[in-house]
Amino acid sequence: MKLTFFSDTHSKHHDATDLIGGDILFHCGDITRKGDLKELEDFAEFMSSQDYTHKIVIAGNHDFCFEDERSDRAEMILEDHGIIYLNDSGIVIDGLKIWGSPIQPEFFNWAFNRRRGEEIKKHWDLIPDDTNILLTHGPPHGISDLCTHGERVGCEELLLKVNELSDLRVHAFGHIHEGYGVNTINDVQFINACSLDEKYRYSNEPISIEL
Repeated sequence: MKLTFFSDTHSKHHDATDLIGGDILFHCGDITRKGDLKELEDFAEFMSSQDYTHKIVIAGNHDFCFEDERSDRAEMILEDHGIIYLNDSGIVIDGLKIWGSPIQPEFFNWAFNRRRGEEIKKHWDLIPDDTNILLTHGPPHGISDLCTHGERVGCEELLLKVNELSDLRVHAFGHIHEGYGVNTINDVQFINACSLDEKYRYSNEPISIEL
């Protein structure tokens, strides 16, 4: 299967002119700048026009519309365009078990924040042990999570959970724009798919893999 990942487009999705088509297109959150529904509608139209059999999306910390009183409307916009939205939930496509979550460690006063430790661990405990593809908005600790100021901000509890998933083949995320790229560790492909750099310029092409 041909899988393509991109993330953190912040309403600059039209700059992603290098989507090559394939089986599944994934977006790992931060679709919008601050959760505006008009931005989301434009994104949904863009996604629906791409040459992929399936499109799967999670929200990110900028996507307030998926966590506040507009959440039903936001999810309906994606559904109306044939886009699968995952929120601590999963789906099986052609035998691949896919799980997605928008949660990340507390980061200023943004959406989907959870305190490190037991509060965030409750979300990771929901991830099925037989997951093949994991989508989270933020990275696990120590993997593509290094900020320009020198601090690693990934989630320690998420790393512990990922290390328990014996069937995991891909863990894709975004959030830390500086961490774009692919790292393969113990046969798992860790993909930071951020499209924008740390200055919010479209700089990084979508990442495609064969699985």
